[in-house]
Amino acid sequence: MIYNKIRHLELLRRFLNFQKQGRDLYRENEDEYMELREYRRELYHRIFWKSKEQFVLLMDNFIHDFMDMEQFEIAFSQLWWENMKAFDAFEIDLKELKNFEPDPKSNKFGSSITSVFRQFEVLEDEDCTKQKVKDYVRDVRRKIQPYL
Repeated sequence: MIYNKIRHLELLRRFLNFQKQGRDLYRENEDEYMELREYRRELYHRIFWKSKEQFVLLMDNFIHDFMDMEQFEIAFSQLWWENMKAFDAFEIDLKELKNFEPDPKSNKFGSSITSVFRQFEVLEDEDCTKQKVKDYVRDVRRKIQPYL
């Protein structure tokens, strides 16, 4: 999908208007809702991209044993939640969105970071070990390296 700022803002206005009326864009027009989701995905990746150095540093520190699993989980989760709060605020801020430009380098970055965050849930599973999480983090780190 090619980012179209005018269309994005138009869809967001419709979404917010429906929300004010207690209605749901998804129920009113599923195609428009799905299109808006694609624009939201661009924002999501970009928000997380802004913190890329911090995420990468945490990942590197964990991979190279400068921090243990518990320290990594706490620090990474806190940074992830901070980015989610920023995303939640940014995605409905019409004034800020007027200045938004996607960055091709940020493509799928947020999803990669979220996949690491989800590993903390997997760790609670009996079959998952801290080493498996570390290996997963190492793989994600390799995957995002070309984009940094």
